[in-house]
Amino acid sequence: MAAGPEAVSRWPVGSKPRVMIVDDEAPIRELCSRILASGYDLVAAADGPTAIALAAQSPPDLLLTDLKMPGMSGLDAARQIVAAAPEVSVVVMTGFSEFDSLLETVRFGVNGFLMKPFSADDLRKTVEEGLRKGQYYRRNTRLRSLTPLLDLQGSRLTDADQSRMYRVISETALHQLDGDEATLVCVDEDGRDVVVAASSSAGGATARPVNGEGEGSAFWRVHADDLVRESASAAAGEPGGTTLSLPLQAGGSLLGVLSVRREREPFTASERDVLRLICAQGAIAIENIRLFKRLRRSYWNTVYALAAAVDLRDHPTRGHSDRLALYAERIGRRLGLPTDHTEDLKIAALLHDIGKIGIGDGILRKPGDLTAEEYDWMKMHTLMGAKILAMADFSPRVVEAVLFHHERWDGTGYPLALRGEQIPIEARILTAADALESMTSARHYRAALPVEHAIGELVQWRGIQFDPQVVDALLACLAAGELRPLSGAVPVAADAG
Repeated sequence: MAAGPEAVSRWPVGSKPRVMIVDDEAPIRELCSRILASGYDLVAAADGPTAIALAAQSPPDLLLTDLKMPGMSGLDAARQIVAAAPEVSVVVMTGFSEFDSLLETVRFGVNGFLMKPFSADDLRKTVEEGLRKGQYYRRNTRLRSLTPLLDLQGSRLTDADQSRMYRVISETALHQLDGDEATLVCVDEDGRDVVVAASSSAGGATARPVNGEGEGSAFWRVHADDLVRESASAAAGEPGGTTLSLPLQAGGSLLGVLSVRREREPFTASERDVLRLICAQGAIAIENIRLFKRLRRSYWNTVYALAAAVDLRDHPTRGHSDRLALYAERIGRRLGLPTDHTEDLKIAALLHDIGKIGIGDGILRKPGDLTAEEYDWMKMHTLMGAKILAMADFSPRVVEAVLFHHERWDGTGYPLALRGEQIPIEARILTAADALESMTSARHYRAALPVEHAIGELVQWRGIQFDPQVVDALLACLAAGELRPLSGAVPVAADAG
């Protein structure tokens, strides 16, 4: 049975696994060398200290060591070698009289035992299996190196996650390859120019996107075709240099290049494989975030289109939903609502009147007062709007804000006559913001009211129609210049009473 690179699963073409033979008996070393010579790059040592010194110069892929030797044992030598080079696979040679040491050896985690005396086939098979187990260990190590990337992919994505992802990719490469500096250069989404760069160094600098400014950072702008040529050349180069660069690609498109620099020692083929794996996962992560951003843009475009359709339906209030969304978002922020709540609040504000598409023009555009029957029908727009949004799978917060935005603090509103904090905070904010926007905008039945008049109404009905806390936040936004109604200047301060 011939041993060689092909006997070990997928060893790099043109290279041989490096095996170190450690035994205090010269005949054993010579026998093992003769049997393994044709398929492996061999180095031999007569004792533990010599083996440790040789491994420090060039770590073997597999350490084949006698268990009991004068002075330092084979197990003690293996411990020191593996401590410095964890990817080294260990196989021990032992005799029947050495069973008392096997328990300690098993606990150490060797990848094979070779019982003396052994045949040539026994030696070959044990070495091949030890190398195979070593490769499994290296694969698992590479997978563990991707944990930060996988964790980030599994988290909720936000607009800020692309820059965060760049940082995770470069820092993962930096730490896993023990580099001095890792740099990620990415191509913008249209594939024309390189517009973002992230860098990291072992001195503690953090990887972050830059715009040409900032210490410890770098910025490039090169043509993507040039980058393709350069990255292809870098990827094809053999390990052994102090800089390793590989491209990030997804779906045939170049996303960027990840480079790691290290001055202390050249990179190995195994480290190139680790970087290749990081690049592959990094490319998937970046592409996923770009896809999320495209979907998010499409989502918001749909929301704005629906809001525009509602405003066109109720022609005199065109632009009402956009202004209300701005007011509500500012009030929500001042009240300290979480980001996801303020986003839902903005969506609810844009679509709060979507149910009016089910109200006839005779009621919706009637210039005079509505009859009791017409008013009852008009009140149905909150129910119809909530039903439409629920069918479209909008979040429960959005649906409830639209459903209850005509409830009143004193419990006399509709559709369920909820009172006080029974009403969701998003709906309470919409109620006050809607009142301000409606009073300060022109309607088909009246002109826009002065801001001072609107403030007076809000203060008068504070604690009756409106949540006092929301009114106070609204007035604070007006005083700070954060809200600018259509009908004129805003007073510098307002007394909530």
